[in-house]
Amino acid sequence: MAYHHGDARRALLTAAAAMLESEGAARLSLRSVAEAAGLSRQAPYNHFANKEAMLAELVGDGFAELSRRMEATAEAAPFDRLVAAADAYIAFGTGHPATFRLMFARELVDLRRYPEVQAKAAAALASLSSIVGRVVGADAVADATLVAWGLVHGYTQLCIEAGIEGPAARPDRARLFAHAVAGMGR
Repeated sequence: MAYHHGDARRALLTAAAAMLESEGAARLSLRSVAEAAGLSRQAPYNHFANKEAMLAELVGDGFAELSRRMEATAEAAPFDRLVAAADAYIAFGTGHPATFRLMFARELVDLRRYPEVQAKAAAALASLSSIVGRVVGADAVADATLVAWGLVHGYTQLCIEAGIEGPAARPDRARLFAHAVAGMGR
């Protein structure tokens, strides 16, 4: 399958994202991604300096998607938006477990070398903080954001790694976490 130069980068990232979810980061290589994308073995090197650079791009895409999902409920009332954001966070992580792991795996991607990815990670946290702030107010927003993030991230990690609950429990857990965070604004 041939791609125009402008499509090759996206084709490589699409193939890399699929391989990441099916095989994990350890088995992913620039060569295997090129083959999966139907491109020459040399093609990835036209777009990425190395495997870490390609993984960093996937991390950035993951944070951008997470932000998009959390912000998708902009029209909802503040508490309902917090519930929806928590649910979106959990759904993203459990729906894309390898990407989620990679987003927080500093041993695989040193974000200090990728400021554009750091910016996307910061934007995701800022999205959560904005949503939390509308529920708890300015005085409690920093602590409440940390609690919200810890709750949803920890729960998501437990769902992925330990299989503690299935998707049916997710909306109830999101509401529980939102109540815990909302209580910090009192």
